[in-house]
Amino acid sequence: MDFYFDNAATTPISKRALEEYASTCANYQANPSSIHREGLKAHEYLEENRDRIAKVLKVEKENIVFTSGATEAIAIVMENLLWQKTPGRIITTRIEHEAVLSFIPLLKEKGWDIVQLKTKGGFADPSDLKEALNEETRLVAIMSVNNVTGAVQDIRTLVETVREYEKNLKRKIFFFSDSVQALGKTGLDLKGWDVDGASFSAHKITGPRGIGMLYLKNRQLIRPLAPAGGQESGLRGGTENLAAISAFRAALEETYENRLEKEERVRGLNNLIRNAFSDSGSFHINSPENASPYILSIATPLPAEVFTRMLIDKGFCVSSGSACSNNARKKAGGVLEAMGVPGKLSMNSIRISFSDSTEKEETLLLIKAMKEIANG
Repeated sequence: MDFYFDNAATTPISKRALEEYASTCANYQANPSSIHREGLKAHEYLEENRDRIAKVLKVEKENIVFTSGATEAIAIVMENLLWQKTPGRIITTRIEHEAVLSFIPLLKEKGWDIVQLKTKGGFADPSDLKEALNEETRLVAIMSVNNVTGAVQDIRTLVETVREYEKNLKRKIFFFSDSVQALGKTGLDLKGWDVDGASFSAHKITGPRGIGMLYLKNRQLIRPLAPAGGQESGLRGGTENLAAISAFRAALEETYENRLEKEERVRGLNNLIRNAFSDSGSFHINSPENASPYILSIATPLPAEVFTRMLIDKGFCVSSGSACSNNARKKAGGVLEAMGVPGKLSMNSIRISFSDSTEKEETLLLIKAMKEIANG
């Protein structure tokens, strides 16, 4: 069996989530939109799951919209801009997930002014954001935790910068944060941050693939392109995947049990690798010191694809970039270069990502394997 260090791409589904999925399939077979007893029973369980998820995240149940994943949640927000009769300004960064960046060409074609903030060291500077804000700004989209390096943005201060500007503007600016890698892994605080929207995926926290959610502070601010059957208050049409939703809820509750203890244990594993290579002339740590402990970007002596495949041959699953891009290496390199990592280092970088089930022994074996490859 391979040692798995690619949890930022996806995590294995937990036993509890899998059991919940099977149980829901067996016990709730009707469409939650149907008006007969079985349909009402399914609808009641749908809302129970929404309520329990909201309680974990300390928000209102009305703030939760179920989607097929974070990519669809992001698309709902970005496509909403196409309803605007007069294009305005969008402020984002070069280190966003491809699900956000892929909308830039279309929005530019429709007349939108796109500003991508500098991210030296991996962080958006609130002063740069303040300078970029103008009367035409409609959306600010800055991710909470970077999926390549684990860099954690100061979302609270960035939102405060926007809210302060709004006082004179007398108009709302929608602040959206892709928070996939923050869920259950950092101090996520949707209400405290005062974001207007955030996206999440279940499969990043040992839930099933194909289910996610969109947090909306005010649903009235978003107009979807395809409301279809009117499910999810008209924001996401299509029959709800109740089994996946309940498994997502189970995985979320499990993830938040003893979350801080899990985070500290994972930080210890991250530090094992950092300390093993911090003084090495052959390796370079790209991830900031205060990054999420669940993600570590490190430059190796060889091209990323070569080093990754050599680790795979030794039984270790790591990544040479984001799994969500057709050209993952190029995209990951772009993120690192935007942070200020030199070109050769960025193209030689691999991503190691942990889960709370990663063991110390397998981490030590990974370190040994990396040293063996580097030493030829």
